[in-house]
Amino acid sequence: MTEKEWLTCGSRIHMRRMLKGLGRDSPLRWIRFNLTCVDRVRDLIDDERCLHFLRGLEIYTGEVRRDPFRSFDDEEAGVREAIRHLWQRRGDPLRGARIAAARAVLMARSHSFATSENTAIAVHRQSYGGREERRRHCPLLRDVFGNPFRPLAFSTECRTETALALARGIYESRDFGAMPILADALQDAGCDNLDILSHCRKPGEHVRGCWVVDLVLGKT
Repeated sequence: MTEKEWLTCGSRIHMRRMLKGLGRDSPLRWIRFNLTCVDRVRDLIDDERCLHFLRGLEIYTGEVRRDPFRSFDDEEAGVREAIRHLWQRRGDPLRGARIAAARAVLMARSHSFATSENTAIAVHRQSYGGREERRRHCPLLRDVFGNPFRPLAFSTECRTETALALARGIYESRDFGAMPILADALQDAGCDNLDILSHCRKPGEHVRGCWVVDLVLGKT
């Protein structure tokens, strides 16, 4: 795959193959990608055990310093129990979609497309359109992993108080309307990297885990 193909590819499988080939398939970024997929069906998730697991993963992936011994085994057991209970909701017309969404949650720690695929299944069972949902995950991959053909060296001098405050606000609120303002702040701080600046100013879908926001906040 070439850089041009990466920027326009509509196949998750081809993009994953390319990331692995370039050694850019960071396990932590896979979890962030999985969480962005789950966000797309979060309205289907109403079991507190699933939500508790998601909150734990969000905290874990958002920390600059992570506990290497952190275990999610108990939380995953809770999600499995939630899935068993979902099977008993015979009168719920969205039962199938909810089960697929819960399975997407369960697999959120895996470095695979299991969460992505279960998200697409949940969308299909709720309103149809699973094939289109899979294609929509390709821009999410690009937003989380960036352009693997262009590894970046980011100067810490660009992490001004203004830039950091903007990035934190975007990350915590999940409101990406301030991305162009972040670009201006980075440029004022001396950042002249066109990939960073153009990504911030590019209209379209940004998600928590966006590679530029993580770069500014110093997340790996």
